[in-house]
Amino acid sequence: MTLLEITLQDMQTICIVLGIALVLLMGMMVYLMTEFKSLKSQVNLKRPPADTDNSLLRLQAYERLTLLTDRISLKNLVTRLHDTHFSASELAAGLIQTIRTEYEHNITQQNYVNPEVWKAVTNLKEQNIYIINELTASLPANATALDCSRSILQYTATADAELSSIVLSAIQYEVKRLV
Repeated sequence: MTLLEITLQDMQTICIVLGIALVLLMGMMVYLMTEFKSLKSQVNLKRPPADTDNSLLRLQAYERLTLLTDRISLKNLVTRLHDTHFSASELAAGLIQTIRTEYEHNITQQNYVNPEVWKAVTNLKEQNIYIINELTASLPANATALDCSRSILQYTATADAELSSIVLSAIQYEVKRLV
């Protein structure tokens, strides 16, 4: 009989201890959940809205494309890379390499901009390479870098010769839509 009483008493004690442990566990879970919600709301307050981040990235991409367009415009290329010690073909190769390098450096910007604007930038790159090749091919074999530069600058002096102003206008239009 004492064995049965002890067992019954032990069972009641165990049930009471388990009940208290369960209540403490539930209380701890409620406390942790409220703390987690509090921390989450604090983090959300510090983080700018996703739309703002996206707009900022897009704006920065358009800024980079504006710079790229300006740097690969024929006038700017010729004035920046002009060197009288080169032949016409050497200067042309340098101009084309510069265009390709600038373009490749900004290739990731296509992820953030309107596809039509990116297509316009790509067309600008291709058009400028084509024009440099055509103008250089039209020069005599012994032409100097000065001859090549003069030929390119004369070409750009004609009305609507460069696509860069059209590309810049497209970029400016997209930026105005963002801001």
